[in-house]
Amino acid sequence: MEGQRLILKNGKIIEDGSAGYASGFLWLYFTGYTLQEAGELFFNPAKTDRIVFQYGEMEDVYEHFTECKTLMIDVDGLVSVCMERERTDA
Repeated sequence: MEGQRLILKNGKIIEDGSAGYASGFLWLYFTGYTLQEAGELFFNPAKTDRIVFQYGEMEDVYEHFTECKTLMIDVDGLVSVCMERERTDA
């Protein structure tokens, strides 16, 4: 789908990224980043507290996903990130 992008809370735009929510986890997919570059973004709760997935004329907003559970890159350069909402256990 053309016109897909992820927008992080700090305004960082990741073109051609996608997102999907399932079973309490937010999965993000994109290319063009090293594992280190992706880690600098997704291990920083100030950047991931609000993530917008824009696709075409529509968008989905995901808030409070600040815990990175999985960060990997495959041999083709696809970065996969699994985020979970912040825990409020006291």
